[in-house]
Amino acid sequence: MLLCSKIPPKRPTPSKASGNEPKHQKKVMTFHEKVQLLDMIQEGKSYTAVSRCYDVNESTKRCIKKNEIAIRSTAAVSFCESAKKITTVRNKDFVRMESTLELWISNCKKKNIPLSGNITREKARKL
Repeated sequence: MLLCSKIPPKRPTPSKASGNEPKHQKKVMTFHEKVQLLDMIQEGKSYTAVSRCYDVNESTKRCIKKNEIAIRSTAAVSFCESAKKITTVRNKDFVRMESTLELWISNCKKKNIPLSGNITREKARKL
């Protein structure tokens, strides 16, 4: 039986000491970039050429094309060209009312009090 006396060297350790960092950083395109991408497609450029230009997968670009109407309407309303996503600001009174209503519902369930949609709605209006 022949044994190989040479053992290959170990792989070099990665330069990052902690393994918490992702291997590939996720790139989120702004609405302005998405609109420019959609304009290039409308001009007649191929999907692969557009994908290479923006360094995104073809499937990502096709998803953007599928949501073209929503992206264009959001970009038209958006005040900031560098926005990556749109969030809606909720009224603090509604948030406070919802948390109070949630506590009231959990207390009613503990006491085995039957609840319906109408009862819950009336309680919400009172709060």
